[in-house]
Amino acid sequence: MSLGSTIAYATERIVRPVEGMHHAISRPWFAAVGLLGRPVQLVHDAISGVVYGSIRFGSAVIGKGIDARGGISQSTADTAQAVVNGLWGDALGRDGHRLAMPMSLRDPKGAEIPSGRLPAEALPTATGRLVVLVHGLIKTDRCWRGTEAKPGLIRSLENRDDITPVAVRYNTGLPIAANGARLASLLEEVHSDWPVPIQSIALVGHSMGGLVVRSAHAAGIRAGHSWADDLRDIVTIGTPHRGAPPEKIVNFAASGIGVAPQTRPLAEFLNTRSQGIKNLRYGTTGHDSNPMPSPAAPPSKVNHHFVAGVVTSHPSHPIAAIVGDLMVRPASSTAIRQLDPIDVVVLGGVTHSELLYDSAVIDHVLGWLVPQS
Repeated sequence: MSLGSTIAYATERIVRPVEGMHHAISRPWFAAVGLLGRPVQLVHDAISGVVYGSIRFGSAVIGKGIDARGGISQSTADTAQAVVNGLWGDALGRDGHRLAMPMSLRDPKGAEIPSGRLPAEALPTATGRLVVLVHGLIKTDRCWRGTEAKPGLIRSLENRDDITPVAVRYNTGLPIAANGARLASLLEEVHSDWPVPIQSIALVGHSMGGLVVRSAHAAGIRAGHSWADDLRDIVTIGTPHRGAPPEKIVNFAASGIGVAPQTRPLAEFLNTRSQGIKNLRYGTTGHDSNPMPSPAAPPSKVNHHFVAGVVTSHPSHPIAAIVGDLMVRPASSTAIRQLDPIDVVVLGGVTHSELLYDSAVIDHVLGWLVPQS
């Protein structure tokens, strides 16, 4: 998928509600004036059509220019695609090509592990202890690498010779249950193709990734997958097990502004957000509108570890319970009543995204997953 197609698609999704609101506001005024305002309305509509058409045409030209000249890093293109997929799901571009990224397995460097070559050529030093990393909304597997100044979790894992980390890249706009089912099937393929006997599997998910991991676990159990028998640990980091406030706010706002005709296009725009985002309203509490399966109790052999973050310096600060990590509240990301994890860690002074490369988070995860000598 080209970056140009992504830019054109995103522009259209943004321009359409703005144009709709423009006309919804202007038409009642022209109607009130009657025939005397008809000439002005014709000129107005012609000018506005040219303006919005120019924006669409300009984005298409810029996109094609970028594609023709090249020079855009693959990381930038992947990030743009991840944002579009996360916001709108299985997007369809103007040229009829789908803009959605398929679920795939990635090595620690971010390269795709091709089907049929898993993992002998891509991961020649594979061990029997597999750690699978699943990213969150509008991100890619590259988020696990962090930066040079703040290395991410996968860099700490790949430096060890007793475990093998791999990451998953997927379309975060699809329903969580759909991604969970796909991940379960992918893990079954990995399990059957792994070149050495599997000793244990650990699943680590950040934000939405934690919900996908849990969904995959449930799907694997229902399907009788072999990999589910070797699953030992599930780690969720900043995962909204009981829902995320931002999605609840957007859902409420869309319902409110949809009442007035002038703002209805904006409500329609908000309601076109992806099913993946909509699933975050309830997390995995089993609400009827959330198709994600949520087993009543996890098998005892699987150890659940939950990490939560709060922006206040001290986790017990009263404000921490309200704002959490600015995306998820600690009551949701720990979900003690739902899953009874064996480890719950709440860290202070960290935002939702910073959990990915926070040194304390990495230390805790390594302590849970790395074999003790």
